[in-house]
Amino acid sequence: MSHRRGPFPVLQYRVMPDFPQTGHERAVAGATTGSHGLPPPPQHRSVVLFCAATFFYWTALYLYVPILPVYARSLGASLSMVGVVIASYALPQLLLRIPIGLWFDAIRRRKALVALGLVTASLGALGLGLAPGIWPLCLARATTGIGAAVWVTFAVYFTSYYPAERAARAIAVINSVHGAALVVATSSGGAIAGLMGYRHVFFGAALLGTVGLLALSLAGKPAARPLPAISGRGFRRIATHPLLLTVSFMAILAQFANFAGLFAFIPVYATGIGASSADLGIITMLALGASAVAALASVRLAERRSYTFALVLGALMMGAALLAVPFTHNLPLLGAVQIVNGLGRGTLSTITMALSIRSAPPEQRATAMGVYQALYALGMLAGPLVSGFLADSLTLASVFYLCSCLCLVIAGMAFLPAISRR
Repeated sequence: MSHRRGPFPVLQYRVMPDFPQTGHERAVAGATTGSHGLPPPPQHRSVVLFCAATFFYWTALYLYVPILPVYARSLGASLSMVGVVIASYALPQLLLRIPIGLWFDAIRRRKALVALGLVTASLGALGLGLAPGIWPLCLARATTGIGAAVWVTFAVYFTSYYPAERAARAIAVINSVHGAALVVATSSGGAIAGLMGYRHVFFGAALLGTVGLLALSLAGKPAARPLPAISGRGFRRIATHPLLLTVSFMAILAQFANFAGLFAFIPVYATGIGASSADLGIITMLALGASAVAALASVRLAERRSYTFALVLGALMMGAALLAVPFTHNLPLLGAVQIVNGLGRGTLSTITMALSIRSAPPEQRATAMGVYQALYALGMLAGPLVSGFLADSLTLASVFYLCSCLCLVIAGMAFLPAISRR
């Protein structure tokens, strides 16, 4: 398929260029594909139920996100400790995502591993609601991080409902569900906190995770695919693939900016200019709603123009929005800035995720996804920690300047050969 030429170099698009399908994989793809490349009718119900489970999984993880930094401050946390609380969510993801990806690729009872994410998300939310102080709050937040580490299995499990050549589109669908869940969660969480208090938000999140577990139990399993054991040499080949390493490093920088900005210090900044708990939910909702829209549109944009074009556009939008935050002094304008931030965020996260699984054959995508998500967890960990100390030592505005500069680095990396030849 040829593309219109944009301002950036474009080569022809091919699916899985490094790992062509085997005859068995083509047979599996044909058996799981309808006339338009979608799962056949028996799979439709399972796809919908799995999307519902994913929706409740993310609402359980994000219902309380807009108020968590402010809640930590109400328990006596300094800005540095707010960073520690937010970063404690990332540490389990950094440590566990690669082992979970390897485990997922090696077993047939994959649904139980997906269910583990919902269980730990619910338990962690319950712990947050019951935490009496900062360190128990960190422990409970780390438990939710274990739940989030299982996201690698959700994404790859969902692509198994689709033929291998439509994996990027499946990623776009599941990312849009993820984005929609975050919109509903963050808008509702702020409102619940305003009406009923902080702790009810955490208990509501635990309940939502339980509902997601029920939806998952009703979803059917996707068609089985071959599960060859991955050797140490095979793992190294996947983990050191130039495309995977490039998009993973880009994702590290994006997640640094995302967790330092949207999920840590934009709520703190907004509170300083008069935002209520409900306002925090709305501001975060606007960013995440824009991310959901971008998730659906970004893959088509990349296929029509180029992956380089989509990545540069996403990085520039996100960087410009973060740079604008310290110069924004009223809530409506801050909300508009966060829409731009969300469009950039959604584009970057979807395109880097779609490219990460193109670096491995279908039966080893969970391993590639585990490496990708484990590496970008470095940004989730470092962003709040570094930014918290930076804000205490300098000013809160310095956090947003740093994050904006990192987005420029992402834009420059989009021209590297591993990306530009896609």
